[in-house]
Amino acid sequence: MSTPTSILLLPTPALRSLTTADLLPAAVSVKNLSSTLLRAATDAWDRPLRPQPLLLSAEISFTSPFETASATDKLGEDTIHYGNLSKALLDTVETYFGPNSTAAISSLEEDEGDAISVLNQIFVHLTGLSIDGVRGDGTPFLGGSLDRIGFLGVKLTLPKASLLGEGVSLTASAGFDNTGKMTARALGMEITRLGVPTLVGVNPNEREARQMLVVTVGIEGIKVRGDRYVRVEKAVVKALEESSFETLEALGAHLIDKVEEVFVNGEDYTVRVKIEKPIAVPLAECPVVEVRRVVKDYYR
Repeated sequence: MSTPTSILLLPTPALRSLTTADLLPAAVSVKNLSSTLLRAATDAWDRPLRPQPLLLSAEISFTSPFETASATDKLGEDTIHYGNLSKALLDTVETYFGPNSTAAISSLEEDEGDAISVLNQIFVHLTGLSIDGVRGDGTPFLGGSLDRIGFLGVKLTLPKASLLGEGVSLTASAGFDNTGKMTARALGMEITRLGVPTLVGVNPNEREARQMLVVTVGIEGIKVRGDRYVRVEKAVVKALEESSFETLEALGAHLIDKVEEVFVNGEDYTVRVKIEKPIAVPLAECPVVEVRRVVKDYYR
């Protein structure tokens, strides 16, 4: 593989804004394709290479409208067949990471068995580029289409990789210019909706017993390799179980402190903590407080 010059690493929302992904004139996507993962990622107990379910989603946003397909009512070069896209995603997982896979993985640096390696291999198969923009071998699925693509995002969800939440997801995204060159990228992780009974609140009755909080933790700008979602979940759950805060605002800041203690990235990154308190307002589904912070990581 050839090594490119450094490609700008952004949080996913910033990359979507930079590429105007949500304003581009056309898009094709596939949501939550089901497969089984074996040769990558740790499970909820932090055990490596155990079989677990996998959901794959992909989004391709085009810089030009579907003019030919719209005019002729036939698929042409201005679009991507979503059935073929689905097959390309599943083939990558089954070939490299499934129960019967034997193919060699296109490694980034180390930790070939982590969840990021799955995203990386999918990017190589789709674009011919790794998630870092490194040129790979072989003929990519998107072939000569990259010059018409403004944004590409691939999301990997592990619904059984969290003990107390609804799952873990990792998302790799990239923006491209009109020559097909990768111009910016993003890599993020989310631990979704951890349910933990927590002592929190300003009212006297709230000091007498724990109530359920639902917490989602997002990390953007990931540079390091290795599966770190289990250690992040453990730190967040422990902090919630030991909580005696009165406000969600203070609790949210404290949870980010705990994430900082266990997540060393080698580069600045963004942490987002979203806290739902379902019991607090009887006539609302839940009040929500969200705290965000750019972490200055000096371990470089």
